[in-house]
Amino acid sequence: MAATAAAAGELVYNPFAFTVHDDPYAAYRRLREEAPAYWNPELRFWALSRFDDVLEAFRDYETFSSAGGIALESRRPIDGDRPSEQQMMIELDPPEHTAMRKLVSRVFTVQRVAQMEDEIRRIVNGYIDSVIEAGRADLVADISGSFPMDVISAVLGIPEADRPALAEHADRVLVRADGSMSIPPEAAEGMFGLLGYFMEDLKRRRTAEGEGLISDLLGLEVDGRALTEPELLGFCVLFVIAGHETTTKLVANAVELLSRHPDQRAALLADPALFPHAMEEVMRFHNSTQYMHRTLTRDVTRHGRAMGAGDSVLLLIGAANHDHREFGPDAEAFDIHRRPDRHLGFGYGTHFCLGAALARMEGRVALEEIHRRMPDYRVDHDNKVRFHSSNVTGWTSLPVAFTPGPRLAA
Repeated sequence: MAATAAAAGELVYNPFAFTVHDDPYAAYRRLREEAPAYWNPELRFWALSRFDDVLEAFRDYETFSSAGGIALESRRPIDGDRPSEQQMMIELDPPEHTAMRKLVSRVFTVQRVAQMEDEIRRIVNGYIDSVIEAGRADLVADISGSFPMDVISAVLGIPEADRPALAEHADRVLVRADGSMSIPPEAAEGMFGLLGYFMEDLKRRRTAEGEGLISDLLGLEVDGRALTEPELLGFCVLFVIAGHETTTKLVANAVELLSRHPDQRAALLADPALFPHAMEEVMRFHNSTQYMHRTLTRDVTRHGRAMGAGDSVLLLIGAANHDHREFGPDAEAFDIHRRPDRHLGFGYGTHFCLGAALARMEGRVALEEIHRRMPDYRVDHDNKVRFHSSNVTGWTSLPVAFTPGPRLAA
């Protein structure tokens, strides 16, 4: 089922339909104007698409709970059994979420992230070095799909030899079939692979010295509380998936967008101070994460529609970030000169992305180095391949050509 049933003029939104992924914003436009509180009777979910509604739902965690899962295909009753092997912070509500976030924030600090810029630049340039002399590359396979796992692994303290397998597991976790809400075997195998790795990794770290954020968390207590084994596993898995996949998609989305806006690309090359603003606009205009799932804890009414306790609600980040009520009449235009006071690319409120500072830095550094070393890149739009998932958008393959240049590392 696609985004719209044109024959009857009926609005139908299915986040699993590949045709929606090709242009979700056409569907979002109709949702905002025709059905701001939309109900899908087949997949049984509500969708909120206007900025103020999505913002308020993020704020009101007591009503819009994360405890039922944050993706539609993995939803579960709030009062049902939770996964016993791992517990992700992103699927907790306060006070549990607050306590766990306080622990993690004690060691994953802004200062720690800021100290990584030189290392991130070195990592990115290492991958550019591998293709710069050839004058052609697959931006995803050769650069943007590789360096984020190295960065995340450096933060966590994961050995270099283990990183390719972890990246492969993370890539598989988000794979979905066209139009289907079922989690395919490939995705389940990816999750089992990540869990299996970190179960063994935690055992090793408990009996031998380790380094990185994981080892720091193992020995940490705040107010007499330490992370439990399921919480540690959940943190490791979440950090790898969120840190690897969303940054991979963010950088490729940025390059693809800029290739279709040559005037703005030229402005970036003329004024590198614009790179941070360009990243913010990419996150607003075409963010890696398109929605978050919530479960209602009580009956509410939105736009005249009665939404019941226990119902699923999709908070459509991608739709909200294109709402003219917040971003003005040119909300659906890509503009790196825009200075939005706020966007929802990292969520909002209690669940604002813990890794936002790291993602921003990785994206900025990658864009700076790509434009410094291959400034005349040309995207092969006829052969690019879209990544398909229910709530993550990006590219599986993005072929580029450019004038060859010298390696930095002799």
